[in-house]
Amino acid sequence: MTELHQIGEIIQSRYRIASVLGQGGIGITYAALDAQTGDRVALKVLSFRRMNEWKMLELFEREARVLSQLDHPAIPRYLDYFQIDSDRDRDFYIVQQLVEGKSLGQAIDDGWHSSEEDIKQIAEQVLEVLIYLHELKPPVIHRDIKPQNVILQPNHKIALVDFGAVQDTYRSTQVGGSTVFGTYGYMPPEQFRGKAVPATDLYALGATILFLLTGRSPAELPEIKLKLSFRNSVNISSHFADWLDKMIEPAIEDRFSSAKQSLKALQNPILPSLESRISALEISHSLGLNSDRLTAKYQYPKPLGSRIEIKKTDNILKVDIPSAGLHCEGLSLLLFGIFWNGFLFIWTSLALRAGAFALFSIPFWIVGIGIAYTGLSIVFGKVCLIIREHTFSIDWDILGVKRHVQGKTQDLRQIELKSSYKVNNQPVMELSLNQGIYAHKFGSGLSRPEKEWLLQEINAFLEAWRSHH
Repeated sequence: MTELHQIGEIIQSRYRIASVLGQGGIGITYAALDAQTGDRVALKVLSFRRMNEWKMLELFEREARVLSQLDHPAIPRYLDYFQIDSDRDRDFYIVQQLVEGKSLGQAIDDGWHSSEEDIKQIAEQVLEVLIYLHELKPPVIHRDIKPQNVILQPNHKIALVDFGAVQDTYRSTQVGGSTVFGTYGYMPPEQFRGKAVPATDLYALGATILFLLTGRSPAELPEIKLKLSFRNSVNISSHFADWLDKMIEPAIEDRFSSAKQSLKALQNPILPSLESRISALEISHSLGLNSDRLTAKYQYPKPLGSRIEIKKTDNILKVDIPSAGLHCEGLSLLLFGIFWNGFLFIWTSLALRAGAFALFSIPFWIVGIGIAYTGLSIVFGKVCLIIREHTFSIDWDILGVKRHVQGKTQDLRQIELKSSYKVNNQPVMELSLNQGIYAHKFGSGLSRPEKEWLLQEINAFLEAWRSHH
């Protein structure tokens, strides 16, 4: 997104642009000087001409409306909302108090390291803000808590910014929209389905704390049963780990139901079981869940439109994954691999004709072949997994080229979702069936719901197998 204003430009005969603070999905934010008060402010602007859809303006106006009603020391103060018309465009502006400091994401990028106690204090401060937001009438859900939206100020206090994805639950209930907002890696399963409740923000906060502890995006961590597996990647107290474990529960009824309950659990090692059961009942009721599902994990049905076939009995599980066909990601990798290898072929031929030494190009050939092979496996590859009472087998078939792996069922551990490579700077997750020191990967061309569904089905079968052996 190109800049709408230049440094030094004066807006509304009052705000002088000083610098660009950031660019997001629905606007550009500038640091500016208010000529009337002498204060530095944050000026967020949305161009009508550059909008891709009306939803962007709706979100922008909702953000302004919600911000005008908020009053908390950790939320930048709302100052003004206005629009400016020109011959070619109409621009909308939100003016807020400018918070000095760095985002948690920027702090980590700059090499910032902190102790467990400091990170707990950050979590407590964010929870205090969420208690305020969630107890408003109607509750306000941020929906995009992540390291980039939590500012660490010089006085070690935090500020929560960017309410561009904010939802007031009364309006959401009335409209019944299902548009998905949030950031991959920090979104719980219910947010992928376009639903958000106060506990949704708790998951995002838990994922943010994971980022502070590991320095890695939560999307890069392994998953077991749809849940981020982090304990091998951190060195923290058991109490803090248990608290974090509950924050990132994929099943919403197993998560903390309120920021107040989460804060109490963080500050007190023992959370009364009665309070937990009552809170779980409250959140289940709000979601329309039956009480007999309070202790059950969320069960994913087969995703609509999926062509995966699963057949199972008490002793056998068979999973047939057909080829993805004209899959955008697979085609991109395949075409890039072909282009890469074609370029190397021409370059190597010219080098050899000139008598140049070309052996150093071999690693580049290997990379290109690997990329093309990955694309081929996504577009044309078929996978058949069979787990029997005593043995298992996996068969890959890529345009008639077959690969077969088999082993003992007793050697299998839980299947996980692991990041294998990146496309457009986003990690691509594959299913990884672990057999001792070996990891058998497949399913990169599947949709996220399909991967989560398969992970649940396979792990449930393996758990049932272990309980009988």
